[in-house]
Amino acid sequence: MDDSEQPSEPKAPPPPPATLGERLRAARLAQDFTVEQLSTELRIEAKQLHALEENRFEQIGVPVFIKGYLKQYGTRLGLNVPDLLALYYKQTTLAEVQIQPSRTIKLRDERQITAWAVAAIVLLLVIVGLGVWWWNGGSFGAALSAPSTAAPAAEPPPAVAQPERVTPSEQRPQPLEDAGPAIEPPAPDAPPSELPAVADVTEGPDDGATEGPDDGPAGPAVTIPLELTFDAESWAEITDARGERLLFGLNAAGRNVTVRGEPPFAIVLGNADSVRLVVDGEPYTIPRRGRQGNLARFSVDIAEE
Repeated sequence: MDDSEQPSEPKAPPPPPATLGERLRAARLAQDFTVEQLSTELRIEAKQLHALEENRFEQIGVPVFIKGYLKQYGTRLGLNVPDLLALYYKQTTLAEVQIQPSRTIKLRDERQITAWAVAAIVLLLVIVGLGVWWWNGGSFGAALSAPSTAAPAAEPPPAVAQPERVTPSEQRPQPLEDAGPAIEPPAPDAPPSELPAVADVTEGPDDGATEGPDDGPAGPAVTIPLELTFDAESWAEITDARGERLLFGLNAAGRNVTVRGEPPFAIVLGNADSVRLVVDGEPYTIPRRGRQGNLARFSVDIAEE
Protein backbone atom coordinates (compact mmCIF):
# COMPACT_ATOMS: atom_id res chain seq x y z
CA MET A 1 0.00 0.00 0.00
CA ASP A 2 1.26 3.43 -0.90
CA ASP A 3 2.28 5.66 1.97
CA SER A 4 -0.08 8.35 0.69
CA GLU A 5 -3.04 6.00 1.15
CA GLN A 6 -2.30 5.24 4.85
CA PRO A 7 -4.90 6.74 7.29
CA SER A 8 -3.68 9.77 9.22
CA GLU A 9 -3.18 9.41 12.97
CA PRO A 10 -5.74 11.26 15.18
CA LYS A 11 -4.53 14.51 16.63
CA ALA A 12 -3.72 14.55 20.33
CA PRO A 13 -6.04 16.68 22.48
CA PRO A 14 -4.64 20.05 23.48
CA PRO A 15 -2.80 20.06 26.82
CA PRO A 16 -4.72 21.37 29.82
CA PRO A 17 -4.07 24.96 30.90
CA ALA A 18 -0.74 25.36 32.62
CA THR A 19 -1.70 27.64 35.52
CA LEU A 20 -4.42 27.45 38.13
CA GLY A 21 -6.08 30.64 36.94
CA GLU A 22 -6.15 29.46 33.30
CA ARG A 23 -7.78 26.16 34.32
CA LEU A 24 -10.49 27.96 36.30
CA ARG A 25 -11.14 30.44 33.50
CA ALA A 26 -11.30 27.68 30.83
CA ALA A 27 -13.78 25.66 32.90
CA ARG A 28 -15.99 28.72 33.45
CA LEU A 29 -16.02 29.72 29.78
CA ALA A 30 -16.74 26.12 28.73
CA GLN A 31 -19.92 26.23 30.82
CA ASP A 32 -20.82 29.72 29.55
CA PHE A 33 -20.76 31.37 33.00
CA THR A 34 -19.79 34.93 33.85
CA VAL A 35 -17.83 35.89 36.93
CA GLU A 36 -20.76 37.97 38.17
CA GLN A 37 -23.16 35.01 37.94
CA LEU A 38 -20.88 32.75 40.00
CA SER A 39 -20.12 35.57 42.44
CA THR A 40 -23.83 35.94 43.21
CA GLU A 41 -24.38 32.20 43.46
CA LEU A 42 -21.36 31.46 45.69
CA ARG A 43 -21.62 34.72 47.67
CA ILE A 44 -18.00 35.53 46.95
CA GLU A 45 -16.95 38.98 45.76
CA ALA A 46 -16.27 39.17 42.05
CA LYS A 47 -12.86 40.74 42.62
CA GLN A 48 -11.81 37.62 44.56
CA LEU A 49 -12.82 35.34 41.65
CA HIS A 50 -10.97 37.58 39.18
CA ALA A 51 -7.90 37.39 41.43
CA LEU A 52 -8.07 33.56 41.39
CA GLU A 53 -8.32 33.45 37.58
CA GLU A 54 -5.42 35.92 37.23
CA ASN A 55 -3.21 34.12 39.82
CA ARG A 56 -3.10 37.24 42.04
CA PHE A 57 -3.37 35.31 45.31
CA GLU A 58 -1.68 37.96 47.46
CA GLN A 59 -4.64 40.33 46.88
CA ILE A 60 -7.11 37.88 48.46
CA GLY A 61 -5.63 37.57 51.94
CA VAL A 62 -4.29 34.82 54.14
CA PRO A 63 -3.84 31.34 52.59
CA VAL A 64 -6.78 29.81 54.47
CA PHE A 65 -9.19 32.18 52.71
CA ILE A 66 -7.57 31.55 49.33
CA LYS A 67 -7.97 27.78 49.70
CA GLY A 68 -11.56 28.19 50.90
CA TYR A 69 -12.52 30.24 47.83
CA LEU A 70 -10.64 27.84 45.57
CA LYS A 71 -12.53 24.81 46.93
CA GLN A 72 -15.92 26.49 46.44
CA TYR A 73 -15.08 27.77 42.96
CA GLY A 74 -13.58 24.47 41.77
CA THR A 75 -16.49 22.40 43.13
CA ARG A 76 -19.03 24.63 41.36
CA LEU A 77 -17.15 24.29 38.06
CA GLY A 78 -16.88 20.51 38.46
CA LEU A 79 -13.09 20.43 38.73
CA ASN A 80 -10.91 18.15 40.85
CA VAL A 81 -10.24 20.14 44.02
CA PRO A 82 -7.05 18.23 45.09
CA ASP A 83 -5.54 18.93 41.64
CA LEU A 84 -6.39 22.62 42.01
CA LEU A 85 -4.76 22.73 45.47
CA ALA A 86 -1.66 21.02 44.09
CA LEU A 87 -1.39 23.72 41.39
CA TYR A 88 -1.90 26.41 44.03
CA TYR A 89 0.96 25.09 46.19
CA LYS A 90 3.26 25.07 43.14
CA GLN A 91 2.44 28.67 42.19
CA THR A 92 1.99 30.45 45.51
CA THR A 93 4.74 32.34 47.29
CA LEU A 94 2.62 33.12 50.35
CA ALA A 95 3.77 31.52 53.59
CA GLU A 96 1.31 29.92 55.95
CA VAL A 97 0.37 32.11 58.91
CA GLN A 98 2.48 31.29 61.96
CA ILE A 99 1.99 32.77 65.43
CA GLN A 100 5.37 34.14 66.51
CA PRO A 101 6.15 34.97 70.16
CA SER A 102 6.35 38.64 70.84
CA ARG A 103 9.78 40.15 71.30
CA THR A 104 10.82 43.18 73.30
CA ILE A 105 11.61 46.06 70.97
CA LYS A 106 14.44 48.30 72.11
CA LEU A 107 13.54 51.87 71.32
CA ARG A 108 17.12 53.11 71.36
CA ASP A 109 20.53 51.56 71.53
CA GLU A 110 22.18 51.77 74.95
CA ARG A 111 25.26 53.46 73.52
CA GLN A 112 23.10 56.14 71.94
CA ILE A 113 21.35 56.75 75.27
CA THR A 114 24.74 57.10 76.98
CA ALA A 115 25.90 59.62 74.36
CA TRP A 116 22.73 61.69 74.86
CA ALA A 117 23.25 61.66 78.66
CA VAL A 118 26.85 62.85 78.35
CA ALA A 119 25.80 65.61 75.93
CA ALA A 120 23.09 66.76 78.35
CA ILE A 121 25.58 66.94 81.24
CA VAL A 122 28.05 68.96 79.15
CA LEU A 123 25.30 71.36 78.08
CA LEU A 124 24.22 71.80 81.72
CA LEU A 125 27.80 72.62 82.76
CA VAL A 126 28.08 75.22 79.98
CA ILE A 127 24.84 76.87 81.10
CA VAL A 128 26.01 76.97 84.73
CA GLY A 129 29.34 78.51 83.67
CA LEU A 130 27.59 81.21 81.63
CA GLY A 131 25.39 81.98 84.62
CA VAL A 132 28.42 82.45 86.90
CA TRP A 133 30.11 84.68 84.32
CA TRP A 134 27.02 86.88 83.99
CA TRP A 135 26.54 87.07 87.79
CA ASN A 136 30.11 88.38 88.22
CA GLY A 137 29.64 91.20 85.73
CA GLY A 138 30.91 89.37 82.69
CA SER A 139 34.36 88.51 84.14
CA PHE A 140 35.56 85.16 85.36
CA GLY A 141 38.53 86.78 87.15
CA ALA A 142 36.48 87.98 90.10
CA ALA A 143 34.96 84.57 90.57
CA LEU A 144 38.37 82.85 90.43
CA SER A 145 40.13 85.35 92.77
CA ALA A 146 37.63 84.85 95.60
CA PRO A 147 38.73 82.14 98.10
CA SER A 148 36.77 78.99 97.64
CA THR A 149 36.30 78.42 101.41
CA ALA A 150 35.04 81.89 102.24
CA ALA A 151 31.33 82.11 102.57
CA PRO A 152 29.69 84.97 100.73
CA ALA A 153 28.84 87.94 102.91
CA ALA A 154 25.26 87.88 103.89
CA GLU A 155 23.34 90.93 102.92
CA PRO A 156 21.59 92.71 105.76
CA PRO A 157 17.92 91.97 105.84
CA PRO A 158 15.71 94.78 104.67
CA ALA A 159 14.31 96.98 107.37
CA VAL A 160 10.89 95.94 108.47
CA ALA A 161 8.47 98.77 108.84
CA GLN A 162 7.22 99.02 112.40
CA PRO A 163 3.45 99.14 112.67
CA GLU A 164 2.08 102.43 113.87
CA ARG A 165 0.80 102.25 117.38
CA VAL A 166 -2.72 103.32 117.89
CA THR A 167 -4.72 103.83 121.04
CA PRO A 168 -7.59 101.52 121.89
CA SER A 169 -10.02 104.22 121.02
CA GLU A 170 -8.54 104.44 117.53
CA GLN A 171 -8.79 100.66 117.02
CA ARG A 172 -12.57 100.73 117.34
CA PRO A 173 -14.04 100.00 113.90
CA GLN A 174 -15.97 102.79 112.33
CA PRO A 175 -19.50 102.05 111.07
CA LEU A 176 -19.82 101.75 107.30
CA GLU A 177 -21.90 104.25 105.49
CA ASP A 178 -25.28 103.04 104.16
CA ALA A 179 -24.81 99.65 105.82
CA GLY A 180 -28.41 99.55 107.09
CA PRO A 181 -29.70 99.60 110.62
CA ALA A 182 -27.40 98.16 113.22
CA ILE A 183 -28.41 94.85 114.82
CA GLU A 184 -28.40 95.04 118.59
CA PRO A 185 -27.21 91.89 120.43
CA PRO A 186 -29.73 90.35 122.83
CA ALA A 187 -29.61 91.33 126.47
CA PRO A 188 -27.67 88.95 128.75
CA ASP A 189 -30.78 88.28 130.87
CA ALA A 190 -33.08 87.57 127.91
CA PRO A 191 -35.09 84.35 128.22
CA PRO A 192 -34.12 81.40 125.98
CA SER A 193 -37.21 81.85 123.79
CA GLU A 194 -35.97 85.26 122.66
CA LEU A 195 -32.48 84.07 121.73
CA PRO A 196 -31.91 83.32 118.03
CA ALA A 197 -32.35 79.65 117.17
CA VAL A 198 -29.21 77.80 116.11
CA ALA A 199 -29.59 74.76 113.87
CA ASP A 200 -28.26 71.61 115.48
CA VAL A 201 -26.13 69.96 112.80
CA THR A 202 -24.65 67.26 115.02
CA GLU A 203 -27.79 65.25 115.74
CA GLY A 204 -28.97 64.60 112.19
CA PRO A 205 -27.57 61.62 110.27
CA ASP A 206 -25.17 62.07 107.39
CA ASP A 207 -27.12 62.46 104.13
CA GLY A 208 -24.62 60.45 102.17
CA ALA A 209 -24.73 57.57 104.68
CA THR A 210 -28.55 57.13 104.62
CA GLU A 211 -29.28 57.26 100.91
CA GLY A 212 -29.00 53.51 100.37
CA PRO A 213 -27.52 50.27 101.60
CA ASP A 214 -23.81 49.72 101.46
CA ASP A 215 -22.91 48.17 98.14
CA GLY A 216 -20.63 45.19 98.50
CA PRO A 217 -17.60 44.64 96.28
CA ALA A 218 -18.26 43.53 92.75
CA GLY A 219 -18.04 39.77 92.25
CA PRO A 220 -15.23 38.21 90.19
CA ALA A 221 -15.69 37.90 86.45
CA VAL A 222 -17.16 34.58 85.27
CA THR A 223 -15.02 32.62 82.83
CA ILE A 224 -16.09 29.51 80.91
CA PRO A 225 -14.16 26.99 78.81
CA LEU A 226 -14.47 26.58 75.02
CA GLU A 227 -13.23 23.34 73.43
CA LEU A 228 -12.58 23.15 69.67
CA THR A 229 -11.85 20.02 67.65
CA PHE A 230 -10.60 20.46 64.06
CA ASP A 231 -11.49 17.58 61.71
CA ALA A 232 -9.70 19.36 58.86
CA GLU A 233 -7.31 22.29 58.47
CA SER A 234 -9.14 25.44 59.56
CA TRP A 235 -8.48 29.02 60.56
CA ALA A 236 -9.82 30.13 63.97
CA GLU A 237 -9.94 33.41 65.89
CA ILE A 238 -11.62 33.78 69.33
CA THR A 239 -11.86 37.03 71.36
CA ASP A 240 -13.62 37.32 74.76
CA ALA A 241 -15.55 40.19 76.36
CA ARG A 242 -12.35 41.78 77.73
CA GLY A 243 -10.92 42.08 74.21
CA GLU A 244 -8.33 39.36 74.93
CA ARG A 245 -7.54 37.17 71.93
CA LEU A 246 -7.75 33.57 73.18
CA LEU A 247 -6.97 31.77 69.88
CA PHE A 248 -5.62 33.02 66.57
CA GLY A 249 -4.12 31.14 63.64
CA LEU A 250 -4.30 28.13 61.35
CA ASN A 251 -5.04 24.80 63.03
CA ALA A 252 -4.05 21.42 61.61
CA ALA A 253 -6.49 18.54 61.13
CA GLY A 254 -6.98 16.48 64.30
CA ARG A 255 -6.03 19.27 66.70
CA ASN A 256 -8.04 19.65 69.93
CA VAL A 257 -7.63 22.87 71.92
CA THR A 258 -9.38 24.33 74.97
CA VAL A 259 -9.40 28.04 75.85
CA ARG A 260 -11.02 29.89 78.73
CA GLY A 261 -12.35 33.45 78.85
CA GLU A 262 -15.16 35.81 79.83
CA PRO A 263 -18.35 35.69 77.70
CA PRO A 264 -19.60 36.83 75.28
CA PHE A 265 -17.10 35.50 72.70
CA ALA A 266 -16.54 36.74 69.12
CA ILE A 267 -15.59 33.75 66.93
CA VAL A 268 -14.35 33.52 63.30
CA LEU A 269 -13.91 30.07 61.70
CA GLY A 270 -12.39 29.66 58.23
CA ASN A 271 -13.49 26.07 57.51
CA ALA A 272 -16.52 26.03 59.79
CA ASP A 273 -17.98 22.69 58.66
CA SER A 274 -14.83 20.91 59.86
CA VAL A 275 -14.91 22.36 63.40
CA ARG A 276 -16.72 20.97 66.45
CA LEU A 277 -17.38 23.40 69.32
CA VAL A 278 -18.18 22.63 72.97
CA VAL A 279 -19.17 25.58 75.24
CA ASP A 280 -18.98 25.06 79.00
CA GLY A 281 -19.21 21.27 78.57
CA GLU A 282 -22.19 21.40 76.16
CA PRO A 283 -21.97 20.82 72.36
CA TYR A 284 -22.63 24.04 70.44
CA THR A 285 -24.06 24.05 66.91
CA ILE A 286 -22.18 26.50 64.70
CA PRO A 287 -24.83 28.71 63.02
CA ARG A 288 -25.13 28.72 59.25
CA ARG A 289 -26.85 32.07 59.11
CA GLY A 290 -24.72 34.93 57.83
CA ARG A 291 -21.94 32.75 56.44
CA GLN A 292 -19.78 33.77 53.51
CA GLY A 293 -19.13 30.45 51.85
CA ASN A 294 -17.56 28.27 54.57
CA LEU A 295 -16.44 31.31 56.61
CA ALA A 296 -18.53 31.71 59.79
CA ARG A 297 -18.61 34.80 61.99
CA PHE A 298 -20.77 34.57 65.15
CA SER A 299 -20.85 35.27 68.88
CA VAL A 300 -21.42 32.97 71.85
CA ASP A 301 -22.88 34.17 75.16
CA ILE A 302 -23.37 32.03 78.24
CA ALA A 303 -26.87 33.56 78.64
CA GLU A 304 -27.88 31.89 75.37
CA GLU A 305 -27.04 28.42 76.68
